Amino acid sequence: MSGNDILRLLNIAEGHGECLVGVALFFAMLVGLSRLPKKKFSFAMRVLMGSGAGTLFGLAAWAYSQTDREPVLESFNAWFGLVARGYLSLFVCLILPMVFLASVRLVLHTPAEKQVSPLTRWKKRVNTGMMAVSALIAACLGLAFQVGVMPGEKAEVFSWSVENGEGMVELIADVIPAGIGWDLLAANVIGIFVFGIYVGIAARRMSGKYMDTVKPVFDLTEGAFSVGTSVCKTIIAYKPMGAAAIMASLTVRYGVMVLLMLVKMLLVLCLGAALMLLVQLLLAGISGVGPASFFRAGKEAMVKALKTRSGSACLPEAQKALAEGLGLNREVTDLVSAYAISSGMQGCGALFPAMAAVFAAGLSGVVMTPGMVILLVAVIVLMSYGITDLPGTATMAEFAAVLGAGLTEAVPGLGAMIAIDPIGDVPRTLINVTGCMANAIFVERKVRK
Repeated sequence: MSGNDILRLLNIAEGHGECLVGVALFFAMLVGLSRLPKKKFSFAMRVLMGSGAGTLFGLAAWAYSQTDREPVLESFNAWFGLVARGYLSLFVCLILPMVFLASVRLVLHTPAEKQVSPLTRWKKRVNTGMMAVSALIAACLGLAFQVGVMPGEKAEVFSWSVENGEGMVELIADVIPAGIGWDLLAANVIGIFVFGIYVGIAARRMSGKYMDTVKPVFDLTEGAFSVGTSVCKTIIAYKPMGAAAIMASLTVRYGVMVLLMLVKMLLVLCLGAALMLLVQLLLAGISGVGPASFFRAGKEAMVKALKTRSGSACLPEAQKALAEGLGLNREVTDLVSAYAISSGMQGCGALFPAMAAVFAAGLSGVVMTPGMVILLVAVIVLMSYGITDLPGTATMAEFAAVLGAGLTEAVPGLGAMIAIDPIGDVPRTLINVTGCMANAIFVERKVRK
C-alpha cells in the first residue's frame, strides 16, 4: 500500500499529507482537554477552554486551507465532524429512553388528590403560562433576528405560507404515539412522552389492589432512570472535548463568521431574558409588588444566580426574600417557588431551548411555519414537567424541543449551543430565579383572596 493510498484511507486529501499532522494534533488536543485538573478548573471553565481551543484550532485549519481550500477542508472536516456528530448522537440516543422513563416517574411520583386545592391549581396554571410565554418570546426573537443565519447572508427562516403536510393537523398527527418501537425509530419525543404517561397511569391505578404485581415496574423504572442519569452525567462530563470538536468543525467550515453568529445569538438571548424579566415584573406588579420592592428583596438571590449559575442553589435566598423581604406567606411561597425552580425553569427550560431550536433550524436551513412554532412551545412546556431531574437540564431540553417539534434535521445545529452553554447559563439562570419569585408572588396573592 502506497502513502497516497493510506492518506485516502484516512480521508486525507491526496498531496496534502501535512493534514495528517493536523488531525493528529486535533486528537492530541482532545486528550489534553480530558486531562485538565478538575480541582483547578471548574466544569464551566473547562467547557469554555474546550470551546476556545477548538475555535483556535479550527480557525488555524481554515486559514491554512485558503491556499487549496476544498480538498483540505474536506480532510479536516471529515475528522472534526466525525467527533462532533458522534458526541451529539449520544444525546439523541439518550434523550428518547430518558423521556419515556421520566414521564412514567412523573405520574408515579405525583401525589393523588381527590380534590385539587386552589394553591395547586394556581401553581400549575401560572407555571405553565409563564413557561409558554418565555418559549414564545424566545422563538419570536430568534426568528426576527435570524439567530441561526450567518451575518450578511439572506435566508428565509420563517414562512406564513403552509405547504401540504405542514398544517396543524399533520403536525399533531406526526406526534401521536404510534407504538414505542416506531416512536423510538422516528425520534417522536411527544409520542414517547405520552406513551410513558399511559404506562404510569396504568401502573399507578393497579398499585392499589395489585401492588405486588406492579411493584417490579416501579423498581425497574427507578433503577433504569438511575442508570440513565449516570450515563447522562458521563456524557456531560465529556462536554469540554465535545465543545472543542464542535467549534473546530464549525470554524473550519465557516471561518470567523461563525463567531459573529454566536455573539449575535447570545445578545438576542440577553434581550429575550430582559423581555421575560419585564413580563415577570408585570406579573408581580399586578399582585401589588412594584419593581423597586422586587429588586430590593431579591437582590441577594439575583446576584447569587449570576455568580453560581444554579437556580437550586439560589432557592433559599429567593424564598427568604419572598417571606422576609416582602412579608408573604412562607408556606405558600416556599411551595410555589420550589415548584417553579424545578418544573418550570423559565430560562433553562423554556427561553434557552426555544432559541436554541430556532438557531439550530436556521443553521440547518429549515424554514419554520406558524404550526412549527406553536408545536415547539407546546413541546417545551410538556417536557419541562418530564426532564427536570435529569443532569444538564438545559441541554437535554434543547434536544427534546428540537426532536419533539419534528426538527430532526436541525439536530446538528445544536452543537454550537453546547459550546457556548456556560455563557448562556448566566442570563437564563437569572430568569429562573426571578421567575420563581414572580410566580410565588402572584399565586400567594390569588390564594390569599
